[in-house]
Amino acid sequence: MEMINLTNLAFEFKKLIEESEKIAIASHLNPDGDNLGSVIAMKNLLKKYGKTPIFLLDDLIPSSFKFLPNIEENKSPEEVKDINFDLFITLDCSDTNRMGDNLKEIFEKSSKTINIDHHKTNENFADLNIVDSNSPATCELLYRVFESIDFELNKDIATSLYTGLSTDTGSFKYDSVNSETFRIASELVKYDISLNDIAVNVYQSRSIEKTNLLIRALNSIKYFCDNKIAVAIVTNKDMEETNAEKGDADGIVEFVRDTDGVELAVLLKEKEDCIRLSLRSKSEINCTKIASQFDGGGHVRASGGTIHHKDFDKAIDDIVKAAKEEL
Repeated sequence: MEMINLTNLAFEFKKLIEESEKIAIASHLNPDGDNLGSVIAMKNLLKKYGKTPIFLLDDLIPSSFKFLPNIEENKSPEEVKDINFDLFITLDCSDTNRMGDNLKEIFEKSSKTINIDHHKTNENFADLNIVDSNSPATCELLYRVFESIDFELNKDIATSLYTGLSTDTGSFKYDSVNSETFRIASELVKYDISLNDIAVNVYQSRSIEKTNLLIRALNSIKYFCDNKIAVAIVTNKDMEETNAEKGDADGIVEFVRDTDGVELAVLLKEKEDCIRLSLRSKSEINCTKIASQFDGGGHVRASGGTIHHKDFDKAIDDIVKAAKEEL
């Protein structure tokens, strides 16, 4: 597999860090395991090397990732609006809009910027872009960056990197996984990280509210094309009546995909003025091709998009039509 030549990029990264005092680190809205893992790993590594980076957060941290080391040390964009950062590092973020307007504003007025990511759709929007779409997770790419410049890790950094690597590879199930992924996982385990803590927090701590939301979503499933396409819905009413938190719909689309015979799972989640679309496939369908028709993108097996109205029937018709073309 063709990997980018990291050596020069990694040394440029090191140089920018050495030259910078005020450093901001951020990911994107609706943060998941890979971007929180990479942000916290970066934050802890920079602290280890004598810097005082600020983790900027303009969203809520899903409860399953609150165990990550020092994740509670973060600031909102409002708290730092008077700081002019020497360096802004964004992780796992394919374009500036994905950060949200408040972080984008800070990013744009920072003296230097770094973008580390693994999405095919990345727009290379920073001064230094370390982007490898062959990498199954940003945390995997970040490990290789650290390794290229002999940055030493510790247990906290390894815990964060392993968490992102595990979540973004579907627990090492996706096609994007390769021998390098397992080598890096094996190196991270050497730091005496607790695989049980990670597993319990990330995969075995679903709240009762989230469970009730899952049950509602599963009851909403409609099947199409000989059950090859399955569509589930989460409405604002579902969220309110189950008392679910913002991130509680995460994982539903994967659960639907895991049904035997289903080739494409779709989750439609109602928002204030639109419907968010999540797509997961097994082997026949390229999710990015469908997502690109709905203002979105992502990966071959996992993508997202936005439908700019709230008519669920029309949304289902449009998605099933687009999916049939891929089948």
